[in-house]
Parts: sequence; C-alpha cells; structure tokens
Amino acid sequence: MRPALAATALALLFAGTACGQRSEPTGPAVRVFPVTVQGVAEGPTVVAKAPQRIVPLGPGPRQILRALGLGNRIVTVDDSLVGLPLVGQIRKAHPDLIVASSSADPLDLARARSATHAAVYVTPESSLADIERGIGDIGLLTGRPVVARQVAAGIESTRNRIAAKLSGSPVVRTFVDLGDFATVGSRGLIGDIVSDARGSDVAGPSPEQGPFPLKRLAQLDPKAYVVVSTNGPTLTQLRANRLTKKLAAVRSGRFGVVPARLVQPGPNVGKALVTIAHILHPDAFS
Repeated sequence: MRPALAATALALLFAGTACGQRSEPTGPAVRVFPVTVQGVAEGPTVVAKAPQRIVPLGPGPRQILRALGLGNRIVTVDDSLVGLPLVGQIRKAHPDLIVASSSADPLDLARARSATHAAVYVTPESSLADIERGIGDIGLLTGRPVVARQVAAGIESTRNRIAAKLSGSPVVRTFVDLGDFATVGSRGLIGDIVSDARGSDVAGPSPEQGPFPLKRLAQLDPKAYVVVSTNGPTLTQLRANRLTKKLAAVRSGRFGVVPARLVQPGPNVGKALVTIAHILHPDAFS
C-alpha cells in the first residue's frame, strides 16, 4: 500500500472524535483502499476495494464481522468441515474475502485462495491485544475502520477499568476447566484474560491434552476455579468428588462459569474479563 494511503487508513482507525461517534468515510474526499494488513498468515492480506461477500471461518471472525455491522455481507459455510469438502463450500460461496481463525488449516486456506482468488486474512488470537489488533485489521479490510476502532477501544477501556479496580489485589492461583477437567495453558487468549484479571493459571504454559491429573491439581491447590464449558462440573459436583472437594477454591466457593461464547477471539472478550475478574476477586466488586 502506498505510504499516503496507509497513513490515511491508519488515521481513520486511530483518530478519536469528541462525541465518540463518527460516520464511515464515503465519497471522493477520502480513499481507504487499496489496503494491506498483516495477520498471522505467512503473507500480507491485500484488498483493492470493499469486499461484498465475506466468508468467516470460526466463531471469532463471525462475531467480529457482526460487531462491525457486516452481517449482510457474511456468506456462511459449514466451517466444521475440513479439507476438500470445506474448500468446495467456500468455492461455491464466491467470496472476495475470507476471514479465518488461526486454528484454520493453512492448506485449506491456500486451496480456498487458489479456487476463489479471494483475499485471506487470518486473525491473531493469542492475547487481548491480538484481538484488538485483529478487529482493527478487519475494519480496514472491510471499509469499517471507525466502527472497528470503537469496538477495539471498548475492549481496551474494559481492560483499563479492571486494572484500576484490581490494583493492589493479590494474584489468585486459578484453574480453568474446559470440561471433563481438560484445561488450557497460560500461553493463550484465556490465559491472558486470567492474567488481566489478576490471576495465575496453575496449569502452566503448556499442559498436556486431555483431563488434567486431579492428584496434581490437588497439589497445586488453586484458589479459584473457572469453568468455560456447558458440560463442566458444578460446584456441587466438585464438592462431592474426593479428589477436588479439598481444593481451596472449592472449599471457599470461589467458583464460576464463563459462557464459552465470551472467550471466543472476538468482541466479547471484554465481557469475559469482567466475569473472570468477579470470580477471582469477589470482594473487589462487593
């Protein structure tokens, strides 16, 4: 992208307004396109004009596009498919932009790009800052930089508010249960949310897949227990389990459930942060 155009696009994304609202740029006075951004794919994403048919792959991209008011441009495919069946659905959708989660198979994306000649953007998703950056990138790619700035600013405002609220609060040792005692490490979006909520993930950076060993969990003795699942254990069930009933989190009742949709890499991560902060530090919000 030429330097002047890049400067214009970035100014539209980050410039504030006195009332916090601003209509999207239109007409010949402001040129947003062409736009080049770098997601987490190997190469940059380049679009010459506002895409009209956008295929999202993953719940995070879908949430972001809807938050930017682009629901009418979404072309839905069954992204639970993989390989050629998925590529076939994308080809039939005739997209001019594919917005994919970082969990999407790079080979599938390469095949879809080759079959459709659509631009492909892969969202960064490993931290709250990544989510904000991805929202900004998608706003630029779709001609919605001002709305994207507002959505990202909302997340940042929530982070600042929680940081101020919990300033001086102790870091709480926390276990995150994704269901059936499976967990995630601290190196990821959920781990980053827990960290912003003044928590420390006891599972460490890279826990093994599958159920976390309950004897090991008892040794780690987390002070808070966060469930991110529709089929995770209840506090009553944890208190009935001989291996978990003595956990400090279970005995004190510092337990809570976060709806899975909130921790998807999209615009709801601020709500996830607020929910987890309340679970970890109930006294700070009483």
